Amino acid sequence: MTHRNTTFRQPLIWALAFGTLLSACKKEEEAPPSSPGGGSSSATPSTTPTYTDADAVLAAVRVNTTQSTPIGPIDIILGTASASFSVDDFASLVQVGNVTCNSEALTPQSNNSYVHIPSATNPTGIDLTSSNEVVWTVAGGGGFAAFSRTVMGPFPTAGAISSSETVVRANGYTLTAGSVLNADSVVFTLGTLVRTLPGNASSCTFTANELSALGAGASLAQVVPYRATSEVIDGRTIYFVKQASRSKSVTIQ
Repeated sequence: MTHRNTTFRQPLIWALAFGTLLSACKKEEEAPPSSPGGGSSSATPSTTPTYTDADAVLAAVRVNTTQSTPIGPIDIILGTASASFSVDDFASLVQVGNVTCNSEALTPQSNNSYVHIPSATNPTGIDLTSSNEVVWTVAGGGGFAAFSRTVMGPFPTAGAISSSETVVRANGYTLTAGSVLNADSVVFTLGTLVRTLPGNASSCTFTANELSALGAGASLAQVVPYRATSEVIDGRTIYFVKQASRSKSVTIQ
């Protein structure tokens, strides 16, 4: 599977709350604002995969959060999704009418990407837990035909992140999660740093030299395994992605 280095802009509220990257393609990464302590900011980058032959990428994401309770930690899964469609190699995006994932509508953004964000009335978002089936419907438009597809197969999984909450830049840092299963690849992020490793990887080491680019302060570490299938629909190559997301708040020193 071939990847390209195209970055995505994510809705800030979702990134800050859950560390998931749901955004639209663009060609160059914007320069982040400066941070105290030197280096770039520790804003969260995108983990949505991209493909050199894609005309569209539709991603369903299980966001795993761990809550402390009197009986011990409990995992809660939030369901969300994003979709991007382009007719010019993602130099720009087009709207394609209504888009749904498991019957939940995705909202068009100002850059023509589509995103679903859990609401106050539906805090767990899209139901991605009762079945591994993900049903996409696209009304059609902007050069894309209408279609409906059911994506089978298991979601990837990753165990909880066990790495330290403190990142000492001079020492390097190894980001480690529990066992990763059913993944093609795994994206590891720490602040603005991003690394994609093979699907059996459960840890990633960032060197002191890499960490020197990060600003001091609060940041986010993520482990995001994913798997994908593709299909040509009316001449357009569509990628259907299943992701899982684990995140941990860290302090960079």
